Amino acid sequence: MNPGDIVPLAFNAGLVGLSFVIAALGSYVALLAAARIRRPGIGGGAGTVSMGYVLVAALALGGIGIWGMHFIGMLAQRIPFAVGYDISLTILSFLVAVFFAGAALWYVGHGRYGTQRCLAGGVLAGVGVAGMHYIGMSAMRMPAVFAWSEPLVIASVVIAVAAASAALWLAFSVQREWHRVVAALVMAGAVCGMHYTGAAAGSIICTTPTTTQASWLLGGTSLPYVVFVLSALTLVVMRWLLHRTSTEYREQVAARMDALLDTKSSKQGS
Repeated sequence: MNPGDIVPLAFNAGLVGLSFVIAALGSYVALLAAARIRRPGIGGGAGTVSMGYVLVAALALGGIGIWGMHFIGMLAQRIPFAVGYDISLTILSFLVAVFFAGAALWYVGHGRYGTQRCLAGGVLAGVGVAGMHYIGMSAMRMPAVFAWSEPLVIASVVIAVAAASAALWLAFSVQREWHRVVAALVMAGAVCGMHYTGAAAGSIICTTPTTTQASWLLGGTSLPYVVFVLSALTLVVMRWLLHRTSTEYREQVAARMDALLDTKSSKQGS
């Protein structure tokens, strides 16, 4: 392509599907963890927030479901020249996604659950998601520049806030397994909708190739598949840990209840 040409907006259908799958898997694990953020137990810890589950949910939702989806989605866009990604900005986009997702989950989980708190958390998370997206796009290193459509940029931020609000509402509302599966698919659709709206907001205009690029770049045609495999493996480990901690918690509660019943029986017998 020649300098000044606009790259047509087109995507690799397989990678788009892969981005949806990783968003759905990350959302599902995040929903499992979010359901346990508020401790329902007995004793002094009841009703408090478990920061461990907040971290797991933030990593699953922000780090994999959103950031992993974003990264695979960026690589899904058909661009007729090599593209690298600045490592420092790519890491920053990951940290922004995880931090804002964790902050929103903690905010909604630590107080009395309600619509206003959920919407406020959605704004917090949505701004973080949008920030992550545009930081990630600014990390691209290529012989081209972006021309932004302000209406589409605004639309992508609105979608991000709406998607985050829906995600938080679902995270603290769904209970049954099939509810979580459906909710994860809905969340994945919302996250992908935000991403691809944001991608459409930036028209790529070719420039003269430059030789001054950042020293540390990510790139390669196999990278999206590596990201997907590593993300999927991480989610499998998270899912296993959540199952294990849930089983241990139920056993501890059952043991406490048995001890209470034994104590009460012994008192009645004496």
